[in-house]
Amino acid sequence: LKPKDPVLHFNLGVAYEKAKRYEEAASEYGKVLKLAPDDRDALERIAEYYLRSKDYKKSADMYEKFVKVSPKDAQAYLKLGFAYNRLKNYKQAVSNYEKALQYGVKDREVHYSLAEAYMKIGKENKAISEYEKFAEGKPSIEILTIIADYYMKKKSYEKAIDAYKRMIKIDATRSELYSSLGYAYSKKGDNDKAIANYKISLGYDREDDMVYLNLARAYEKKGLYQDALKAYTNAYEINPGSDEASRKIPEMRIKILQKKHRE
Repeated sequence: LKPKDPVLHFNLGVAYEKAKRYEEAASEYGKVLKLAPDDRDALERIAEYYLRSKDYKKSADMYEKFVKVSPKDAQAYLKLGFAYNRLKNYKQAVSNYEKALQYGVKDREVHYSLAEAYMKIGKENKAISEYEKFAEGKPSIEILTIIADYYMKKKSYEKAIDAYKRMIKIDATRSELYSSLGYAYSKKGDNDKAIANYKISLGYDREDDMVYLNLARAYEKKGLYQDALKAYTNAYEINPGSDEASRKIPEMRIKILQKKHRE
């Protein structure tokens, strides 16, 4: 045996790894690195060992050394991003996830991980861009809700509407999706479509006083005071504590009378 031969220690490490004797394998890879600090294969294997062992600090340190000798290894950057994310070093996580994508990682989950990391460092617009890329493959209601909420906050109602429609394609029986779509249409100024979606929502859940309130508001904006009165009354019957409904019921009655007098 040649104790100063890095190849010998590496091969012994591989043998230990195949036998699932991972600690001994890591020890041999460590000996390789003492003799040959830039050994690419040993760096990669020991970094992977620490990652599996959930020692994210040591794993990140080893992968940092590894990418210095293999600067275009996409998988290494991906694993670095994961390690830094676990260490709550979100800026470094972002940097490495970006490099993983730059060098060719195709896994859509990277876009989700990058989006989450962007959120942690307050870059919401970039996060949404990554969530959208993630949602291109197999969208989920959870991710589309994040996207829709963002666009509603930014008053980009058309984009929010698109997100709600995509959610409805996933599950066409959830009342809250239609009520949210209706609300987005109302904010856009399209009360006809708002009313249509509020009605669909109520078809799935007739006990939601807020949907009745929103429906009543849309009717009122269109000057349909009789319909608005009925919707406000329904809201009040479900929730007698609603100040808006109790205030609006007599208001609508007055507006109905005023409209009749004008006619």
